[in-house]
Amino acid sequence: MTHPRPLFRVSRALVLGAAFALVQVGPAFGQTQEPPTLHLDYTHDTGWIANDSPQPRVVISFPVHIPEARWLRLYFEEVHLSGDLLAGSGALLRITSHHDGFVQEMNALHVEQWQLSSAYFNGDTVQVDVLVQPFTGPSRLVLRAVDAGQLPPESQCGPTDDRVASTDPRAGRILPIGCTGWLIDDCQNCMLTAGHCTGGISVVQFNVPLSNSNGSLNNPPPSDQYAMDPSSLQTNGGQGVGNDWGYFGAFPNSTTGMTVFQSQGSAFTLAFPPPVGGNNIRITGFGVDGGTANQTQQTHVGPLVTSTGSTVQYQTDTTGGNSGSPVIWEETGMAVGIHTHGGCQTDGTGQNSGTGVNHSGLQAALAAPTGICAAGIGLPNGTPAVLSEITATTVTAAILGSPVAGTASVHYRYQGGAYTVLLMTDQGGGVFTVDLPPPGCNDSPEFYFSVVDATCGLVTNPGNAPMDVYSSLVGTVVTSFADDFESDTGWTTAILGATTGAWERGIPVNDPNWAYDPVSDSDGSGQCYLTMNQFGNTDVDNGSVQLISPFLDLSGGDVIVQYDYYLNLTVADGVDRMLVEARDVAGGGAYATVALHTTSGGLAWRTGSLGPSDFAAAGVTLSGQVQIRFTVNDTGTASIAEGGIDAFQVFTITCGGGVGTHYCVSGANGATMAATGSASVASNDLVLLATSVPANENGIFFYGDMQTQQPFGLGNLCVAGTAGQVFRLNPPVNAGPTGTLARALDLTNLPFGGQITAASTWNFQAWFRAGAGQFDLSDGLEVSFVP
Repeated sequence: MTHPRPLFRVSRALVLGAAFALVQVGPAFGQTQEPPTLHLDYTHDTGWIANDSPQPRVVISFPVHIPEARWLRLYFEEVHLSGDLLAGSGALLRITSHHDGFVQEMNALHVEQWQLSSAYFNGDTVQVDVLVQPFTGPSRLVLRAVDAGQLPPESQCGPTDDRVASTDPRAGRILPIGCTGWLIDDCQNCMLTAGHCTGGISVVQFNVPLSNSNGSLNNPPPSDQYAMDPSSLQTNGGQGVGNDWGYFGAFPNSTTGMTVFQSQGSAFTLAFPPPVGGNNIRITGFGVDGGTANQTQQTHVGPLVTSTGSTVQYQTDTTGGNSGSPVIWEETGMAVGIHTHGGCQTDGTGQNSGTGVNHSGLQAALAAPTGICAAGIGLPNGTPAVLSEITATTVTAAILGSPVAGTASVHYRYQGGAYTVLLMTDQGGGVFTVDLPPPGCNDSPEFYFSVVDATCGLVTNPGNAPMDVYSSLVGTVVTSFADDFESDTGWTTAILGATTGAWERGIPVNDPNWAYDPVSDSDGSGQCYLTMNQFGNTDVDNGSVQLISPFLDLSGGDVIVQYDYYLNLTVADGVDRMLVEARDVAGGGAYATVALHTTSGGLAWRTGSLGPSDFAAAGVTLSGQVQIRFTVNDTGTASIAEGGIDAFQVFTITCGGGVGTHYCVSGANGATMAATGSASVASNDLVLLATSVPANENGIFFYGDMQTQQPFGLGNLCVAGTAGQVFRLNPPVNAGPTGTLARALDLTNLPFGGQITAASTWNFQAWFRAGAGQFDLSDGLEVSFVP
C-alpha cells in the first residue's frame, strides 16, 4: 500500500527496456563527508538589554573567536528580538565575519527558520550584534555552542580521480553533514538528496568557492546559504542501495529574500532510469579532494552498468561528500536518480550506486509535498486503510497550487479492469471531498487522485499513478480499546537517565517561546501525552523517557494497534528517536522492537500502525495481556527531541455483510445498523455494529420483537416489543475515533425475557449521545435467527 503525500512532473522518454540483473561487486558505502569539525560548548548570555534612546542602535555586541578555526557556525539557546516584526519595528540579529566581511542579518522569523543557528562564516572570528528600534522593549541572546572548522584528513578515491571542476548552478553543498543536494523542476523547485544525509541537513550552500590550499573549506556569502524547512522534509532515512532518498525545500534567503531557484535560475528535469547499453551517467557533487578542490563542485562521466528496479549503478568517479548528487543521464541531461553509495574498486571492478527517480516512496513524496514545497494533492486525513462494505467512505483532499475548476477527481476500481472516475466536491478553501461507494467483502479496492494544475498540468497522487495506486482493505472497524487520554486509563512512565523531558498527560501548553512543542493534541479531544508538557526548554535531554500502556487484549485474530505520534528532532541521526516495543506479559516475554521512528515530523502529528505481521516479526505473541512501550531518546543537550502520543486504539476488521434487513429511518447523524457473523443460534457469532456515530461517544444497543417508527431525540425509535418490553444490552460501548459502536451478541447471556431462539425474529437498534446534551439513533435491523 502506498502512503500519502502530491505533485510533480516526470519525463518518461526512453525509459522502457528489459530488466537486467543487479550486479554489485564489493561493499557499498554511503558517501557523506562532514567537514572536519570541532564541536564546542560556548556559553554567553547577554542578559536583557533595551534601547531607550530615540534612535535605532546596537544594544548587544560581542565577538566570538576560536583560535585557528577555518570557519565558524553559531548555535543559540535563546534569541529574543524585541519589537513587532510585522509593524517594521522588529530588532535584527547581525553576524559579521572578520575574515571577509560577509554578513548575515536575521529577524525573528529568520531565527526560527534557521532553528536558532547561523550560517557558516569563514575565518576564526565573527562579530555578533543586535540592532534594536527605539522603545521596543528588551532583547537577549544566549549563545550555547560553536562549530569550528578544522583541517581535513588527507584522502583520495582510488589511484586515478578523473573528476574535474564544474559550476552547475543546480547543485549545492549540504552542511553540516557534508552531502550534495540539487534543485528539481517540481512546482516549487525543491531539492533531492540521499536519505542518509537528511539527518544532517541544516544549511544548503550554492556557488561554493574554492577551498584553501590545505583543504579547509571556504563558505560562500550568507546570501548564497539557505536554511532547510524541516516541515518540508520527506525521507526514508536511507535503507541501502536502491532505497535511499530525501526530498526537501529551503526558506528564502534571509539577506536577499530570494528563493534558491530565483537565485540560481535553473533546475533538473526528472526522468526514470534508462536501460543499460550505450548510456552514460554524470555525477556532479561536492566530494572530498586535496587542496583547493576539497568539497567543491566537481563532475565526471562514466558508463551506466545496472538499471534494475529502483537501483542504478555506474562506473563514475565519486568520493565522500558526493552522497545526494544527481545521477544525470548524460545523453539527455535529465536526472534519473540520487547518488548514494560508493563501491568502485581500485582494480577497475565494482560500481557506485544510486536510487532511481522511479522509487515508489520517492514518487509518493513528490506527489504530496509538504511545508514550503507544498503544491498538488495533499491528503490531510490520509487514505482510508479500510473501506466499509456497508456505507460510503468519505475521503478528503487538500489541493494546493492553482487547480483548474472541475478537474479534481478520484479514480477507483474494486475488481481490476478500468477505473471509474468521480469528480470531487469543492468545499472551499482548497478542500475537496469524495464518497467512495461500498465495495464487496471479496473486492480489492484500488484508487488514485488527479487534478489539472494551471501551472504544472496534470497532477496525480500517487505521483506516477496509475502505475502506483492506493489500496484498502474491506470491512468494518471494530474498536476494542480507544484512548484519547482525556482520563487516566493506566498508562505508566519511566525515566532512564534523562535529566528533562519526562512523559506527562495534559493539554499542550504551546509555549510561544519554545518552537518545538505541538500546537495542539492530534485527535481534537484536548489532551495527549507529551514529553514534559511545560513552558520553557522542556525536551528530552541526556537519556530516555518511557511511556508504557496498560495491559491490552490483542488476542482477537487480525488485530491492529494504531496511534498518532509527534516527533520533533533537530538531529535526526537514528540515535535521537522514538522506539516502539511490545511484550507478551501473559507469556512472560521480554520487550521487542515493533517499530522505530527516526525522522522529524516538525510540528506535525503522524500515524503509526502495527499489524499481526509486525508483532510476529518481533516474536511477540498476541495474548490477552500485551503492553506497548514508547521510548524517546536524546543523547545530549546539543539537540532537541520532543515526543507525543495520542489517539491510541486497538481494533479488528470484520466483513460479513448481509446479516439482517434494514428498516426505519436513521437520525441526523445518518448512523446505520449492521451485523457480521451469522444468524445461527448454534454458532452464536453475531456481532452488532452501528457506523457513522460521532467519534468517541458512548452508546447502547437494544432490541425487541416488534417494529415502529416514532420521533425520538434527533432520530426515530424503530424498536418496540410485546407488552412494551424492549431489552437493553449493557454496559454501554464507545464509538472510538472511527465512530463505530460494536458488541458481540452473546446468546447465552441475554436480559431476562429477551432470550433468542431459533426461528425467532428480533429487531435491533443503537442509541448514542450526539453532543450538546442531545442523543440520536441508528436505523433498525431485523434479524431472523436459524438453528
